[in-house]
Amino acid sequence: MYRRPLSLFLSACLFLYFPLEVGMNWVNGGPPSTPEIIISLVLPLILLAGLIHVSKVFWYTLIAFIALWGVKDLYQYYASVGSSIRPLLIHVGIYCLSLSYFINPRIRHLYFDPALRWWRTKPRYETHLPFVMKHQNEWHYPVLRNVSEGGCFIEMTHPLEVSTPLQITIPLPVPLGVSVIKTEGEVRWISKNPLRSGMGVQFTDALPRHSKAIRTYVAKQL
Repeated sequence: MYRRPLSLFLSACLFLYFPLEVGMNWVNGGPPSTPEIIISLVLPLILLAGLIHVSKVFWYTLIAFIALWGVKDLYQYYASVGSSIRPLLIHVGIYCLSLSYFINPRIRHLYFDPALRWWRTKPRYETHLPFVMKHQNEWHYPVLRNVSEGGCFIEMTHPLEVSTPLQITIPLPVPLGVSVIKTEGEVRWISKNPLRSGMGVQFTDALPRHSKAIRTYVAKQL
């Protein structure tokens, strides 16, 4: 999968409501003030673009903007005598929906760990290459299910914990300058799929010629 989750786009697009609201108020009641344009038109569009870009800065910005907008909404509601509560309820609904999605650990981790953003990863090749792994002076021989220049997925019944360092050896089936890839690795994520138990490993200390050999091998298979 090389695309962002559709739900991420939809949740970010919730903030389009505020510019649309400004436009409707403009048509019905005259042009908005400069602060209103900045707070309810410019800032939501900036936040939307940042959330879709999946940047850690904009995850924090989301929290800050919702706090700012919440204070503004409450002030406007209590400052306007006889004002309708409907706009306030709609805004609160948008805040709750967006926060419930973006603070979900599965989504929040995408913003804080670039290695988990699969749509930016290098091409992977499904394989059954022989694989040797050393961890705490113990040798393991799991199944290598896919490999890319930056990492691989190892199928194991009992995966190791995230951030566990590994020593990795991958014999290549064809000569590509080197016959065996030797590198350091680190467990970055654990598969929750019961039909494919294992872990994603990021290569952390591959020599340039080893990276080139993997890149060439993957390119030949795709």
